[in-house]
Parts: sequence; structure tokens; C-alpha cells
Amino acid sequence: MNKFTILPTSYVLCLLLAGCDSRPHCKHVDEYPPIEPDYIGVTMPDIMPTPRFKMCDGQEMEVTTHRDGDTLFVSVSAWSDHDHEGTAYKPFPIYISHDEIEPYIAYRLIEPNYQSWHDMGIYQRSLASYEETCIIDNRVNDGGCMNCHTFHGGNANTMLFHLRGANGGTVFVNGAQARLLNLATIGPHKQGTYPAWHPDGRYVAFSSNDTKQSFLISTEQPIEVFDTSSDIILFDTLTDSIIAHPSLNTTPRWETFPTWSAMGDTLFYCAADSIGAMPHNRIMVHYELMSIAFHDGRFTGSPQKVFPTAEFQMPEQMDSISVSLPRCSPDGRFLMFTTSTFGTFPIWHNEADLWLFDLHKREARCLYELNSNRAESYHSWSGNGRWVIFSSRRNDGRYTHLFIAHHDGEGHFGKPFQLPQAEADFDQNRLKSYNIPEFVSGEVANMQHTVSNLLNQ
Repeated sequence: MNKFTILPTSYVLCLLLAGCDSRPHCKHVDEYPPIEPDYIGVTMPDIMPTPRFKMCDGQEMEVTTHRDGDTLFVSVSAWSDHDHEGTAYKPFPIYISHDEIEPYIAYRLIEPNYQSWHDMGIYQRSLASYEETCIIDNRVNDGGCMNCHTFHGGNANTMLFHLRGANGGTVFVNGAQARLLNLATIGPHKQGTYPAWHPDGRYVAFSSNDTKQSFLISTEQPIEVFDTSSDIILFDTLTDSIIAHPSLNTTPRWETFPTWSAMGDTLFYCAADSIGAMPHNRIMVHYELMSIAFHDGRFTGSPQKVFPTAEFQMPEQMDSISVSLPRCSPDGRFLMFTTSTFGTFPIWHNEADLWLFDLHKREARCLYELNSNRAESYHSWSGNGRWVIFSSRRNDGRYTHLFIAHHDGEGHFGKPFQLPQAEADFDQNRLKSYNIPEFVSGEVANMQHTVSNLLNQ
């Protein structure tokens, strides 16, 4: 495994030539520098390069580093052209973890428009460098939508994603082979929306959603995305058949966001009582975290409520709660999910936060150490459960960016850090939102040519 990489010598030298060493006065202060992105006191994996940052007020700066064991200390001195002296700040720590992390992450890039987009694609990024490459973009389907990509257990060779529009469907990838299926033409004739691979790789649970959107003018929230119906179906990749279990396909309830337990013996999902007159009654929609047993390709027993339960006490700052996007930790102990005050699409809710449910203790808590005053939404666990990646709008309230945090294995998380880029203001200048981040075991092959051939058959 590669070790933590120090800034290139040429980069540090360039900073030193312009730094406080050439100025006679550089006052020392006992405080950390105001930098962005904020990497002060974060825990990072040892394969990642030293993060680049800048001063929040735009001052020039000098950066030096020294390492003491598994702590990297970063010293910053800063000044502006009209200052008679610079400021030497207290060195800040970056803690280095040897807990393994996948070498790649994958995500979709899209403009956060409300009605249309110009281009979008699924991309991958090496965590050991700043290299980003395209897996597939929507030139392949004439500018149509592509979404909901997911990898089986983080396997770079096994994934699926949806292509929307004419001749669209779900693309299943297995190594160099790919096939396109229109799930709406199979069995109960329900389309697939949000997917979840079963741990054994044979089955995929999909929600089937009739999704709408409404534009708001009287609140800070610009848009509300909601369902008018939703069910959960099970696709068998071996027989290309679909099972629609009666308990997961009910008119009085909307079932969505399936995810499997680590052992595959339980399906977790979210469900809400169906509400009429949407979106007018949108604040009445509250999703609960549910579960149903699964054995030998069949759902068994009745659905059970997992959260919120009768003994749950609502936090003081909330008068209602709605659950979305549950994800089970690889050891089977924890479920992380997103909450908002109502609804099913938290990315447009400023109050959306990440929560953690301990399945052993049957206790839930808000992850204050990860959350901000803006929306936190889609999240994924690393394969060993020691890292999480999630999307957040904390920077500007409009664009989602990616943040990573270390997990101690006992339900506690380190300070999250923004995905490092080669330039400190790269994401600030990149007019794209990141969504559906997932850890991936290796480099994913480019699929542009393969999928293009599928669509032209």
C-alpha cells in the first residue's frame, strides 16, 4: 500500500520563495489558519496525497509539512500585498489511518438544473492521485439521462445503471460483457428505479417509482421531488424474472429505497402511507424504516418497522421525521440513513441529516459530527466499514460535493473532509454536482463503446 504522499518538492519550493522567509516580520499566533477546504484535524487514509487548500480570505500563503508518526503537521504562513507583516499560524494536524480503503470511487456528474441538463456521465476517481476518468457519459444515448449506477459489493467488474429515454433500459455489466434489459416489459411490468444488489449477486431489489417534481417560490427550497406511487420488485439475474411480493406492492403504502443486510437475510426499505393531493400535502409524507425477511430467493413473514419506533424521542429541533436511503455496514451492525422533516428526496431539503441506527442496541442517533446546516444525502460504506463517503451541499447550498470520514467501527466518526483535488478551488469552479458516490475495488473499464453497440443492435 502506498504511504501518505507529501507535497511535491517543486510545489513547496515555489511557495517558499514567495513566503514569509523573505519578509522580516511574520507574527506567530496560537490559532489554526482559516483555510478552505477545511482539512484541520481530519483523519485520512494513507494512500491519499496531501490535500491542497487556500486561505479563506484569498491571502497568499506558504506551506510546509513535517510528519511525526501517523500525524502530519501542516504549517501555514499567510500575508496580503498591503500587510507589513505576515501571520504564522499554529501547525494543524492531519491524522493518518492505515485502515484500508478502496483505491477508487465512482460517482455521477450532472448540472443541478431543475428541468434539463447538457451533459452528464458516470466517472471514477483514483484516491491515490487526482486522476479522474469517464466510465460512460450520455453522448452514448443522445444526451438522455443515465442514473442509479451501483456496483455489486464494490466490484469494479459487476455493476448496473439505467439509461432513460427511447430504447432505454437497465444495463447489466459483468466483466467485458454487458446487456440491456427493459424491466418494465418483464413480469409485473414495473420499471426499475433505485437498485440494491443482494450480497450473493444473483438478485437485485429495485423500487419502482412514479416520481414527480414541483417548483416552489415561497421557500428557500427551490424544488420538491416526490412519489405518487412506489413498490419494490425483485429481479433474478439468473432467470431474468421479476417477483413482486404482495407485502412490498401495496396501494395504501409507498415502498422505496431497498437495501440488503450484510448477510442478505433481510431487506431493509422505506415506506410511507400514501397521501392524496400531492404535492399540496407533501409535508404529511413521512417514511419509516422497514424490514422483511428473505431466504432462498423468497421474502418471508410480514414487514416489520425498524425506525422510528414507539420509544423513539424526537430531537428538540424536529417536529417530524422521514427516513430515506438506508445503507447497511459490511459487518451488519449499523444502518446509516438520511432524515428530513418530510418527503422522500432529501437532497433538496436543507435540514436533511445523516443518522446511524445500531441494529445490536436498537438505538439511533443523529451524526452531528458529519452533518452541516445544509443537505447531507447519498452515502456509502467502504468494504471494511472503516470509511464512509457522502454528498453534501454544505459549501454553497446549491452544488453537492463529496466528503469522506473515518469510522472507528463502533459507531463514531472522525471529522469529514472534502475529496481533495489538484487545485484548492477546483470544485468551486466546476459547475457540476456529484451524486451517488460509491467505493470501488479497482479501475472500471470504459463502457462507452460497449453500450453504444448495445443501443445500436
